[in-house]
Amino acid sequence: MSRRKLIGTTSSERSDINCDFMETSAPTKIILFGEHYVVYGAPALSVAVNQRRHVQMEMQKCGKGNEKMEIINPVYDEGGVIYPDGRSEGHKHVQMHAAIYKEIYNRTHKLEGKSFRATFLGGRIFKGMGGSSALGACIALALYKYAGVDVDREEIFRCAQIGDEIDHGGRPSGIDARTVVHGGMIKFWREFNPSRYNFEQMGIALPKDTTIIIVDTYRGVRCNTGDLVMRFAKNNGITKKPDELSEEERKKICEPYVKIYESALRELHINGNAKTLGELMYKNHELLKKNGVSTPEIEEAIDIIKKNGGLGAKITGAGGEGGALIGYIYKKDLQSVMDALKKSGYDSIELEPTNDGVKVERE
Repeated sequence: MSRRKLIGTTSSERSDINCDFMETSAPTKIILFGEHYVVYGAPALSVAVNQRRHVQMEMQKCGKGNEKMEIINPVYDEGGVIYPDGRSEGHKHVQMHAAIYKEIYNRTHKLEGKSFRATFLGGRIFKGMGGSSALGACIALALYKYAGVDVDREEIFRCAQIGDEIDHGGRPSGIDARTVVHGGMIKFWREFNPSRYNFEQMGIALPKDTTIIIVDTYRGVRCNTGDLVMRFAKNNGITKKPDELSEEERKKICEPYVKIYESALRELHINGNAKTLGELMYKNHELLKKNGVSTPEIEEAIDIIKKNGGLGAKITGAGGEGGALIGYIYKKDLQSVMDALKKSGYDSIELEPTNDGVKVERE
């Protein structure tokens, strides 16, 4: 770990204080296929992408009992202070990081007498990309490094999942944390009796000469994931919880989507048929639209992509108001599609799949 002055302080303010510095990063993710249907047992595909979150962590020694971590989030102004007993001050989003800090502090007993400052970097992340999970994984990795404890990716996943439970207000599937920690493409599916999620690492490859963009439809209002899961159920005529349904009932709900998923798997390689894969994305989206989780803004953005040569497009994540979508296009059409979206007020970012999970960038 290098020695440098604290970020955000002038030399006159902190000229006598040096600190250890480390930078960690983690990818974000998109759901390529399977939103909502995964709740009822269908397989879904999550892909780590190169729009990474970075955490610059600085440590300085402090008196025992004065341990804390200051969190600075210059992009969203959602900072605060967290403590090793799990307390937090400031924005509500820092509560998830307080839970991670408490877990590692108590687990290692090697962070006493150390105080931290964590600065979040990496630009804007759209809804559904797992940005919070990525930051949690970055913090967990840095804290274990500062504690001098070597851990594997499963332990970083476990800690990131602890944070996600706070952020989501309940037990999440784990796909966000799993993808940002491990990288690559991950197949995940839910089992019942007992209820659990399974994960399988898979190879990633889009057909040649194609790329993916993510599009933001935020207009000042966002719909939370829980409400959208309920909306999907209502539009399907589902009145029971997923684990209260019979296996046959769940199979009937998922059947239209599973056919799309199985066909898509056959095209997800360098020599795959790009047009077929794009058509399958449109079909997956039509199912989601039919079940009430699209919006006029999402539909407008998809129409723009289609009219400008897009191969396919669909919601990624839960959808709803302020939700994001992905567009699948030939690389030669990238700029024209993004320009057309921008003209109508929609921000977009080109994404590349990545096999790199959470890692130390500098120390």
